[in-house]
Amino acid sequence: MADQRDIAEVIKDITADVTTIVKGEIELAKAELLPQATSIGIGAGLFGAAGFLGMSAVRSLSIAAAVGLGAGYAAWFGINALGAVALGFTTVAVLLLIVAGILALIGKSKVNVNGPERTVAVGQESVEAVRTALVRGVDSAETEAAERQAARQNTTELSSHPFARSSK
Repeated sequence: MADQRDIAEVIKDITADVTTIVKGEIELAKAELLPQATSIGIGAGLFGAAGFLGMSAVRSLSIAAAVGLGAGYAAWFGINALGAVALGFTTVAVLLLIVAGILALIGKSKVNVNGPERTVAVGQESVEAVRTALVRGVDSAETEAAERQAARQNTTELSSHPFARSSK
């Protein structure tokens, strides 16, 4: 009976250790992935800003092209009033495209994600340690069972020996 209670305590200890290991792995993964998640959020925001500015530039270039064509038509037909307006729209659109390009490059550099390499490595080491402990425990239990079986056989052989004292 004492051996069974000891085994139950060992199983409880193993369960508590595995729980502690798993909780530690989760905390390590959180600590490793949080900075990357922040960087991804910033990069996504910059991509959003670049998209907005890019669309604004497309709108401005469209308006500038329309005004430029209007100015061209006016010039071809002798009316030159809107040329300056078209040049202004074009200048603003080009500036917006430059800013959008810079924001896109910064956003791209922020969205560089690596997996939780340390967490995976520590997790694999933990799994290997548990496997090794289980193999040792099974080997130890098998050895102990064999020793007990041998001790029982020796006891049986001694009690059946002709010179053994009878308890009768």
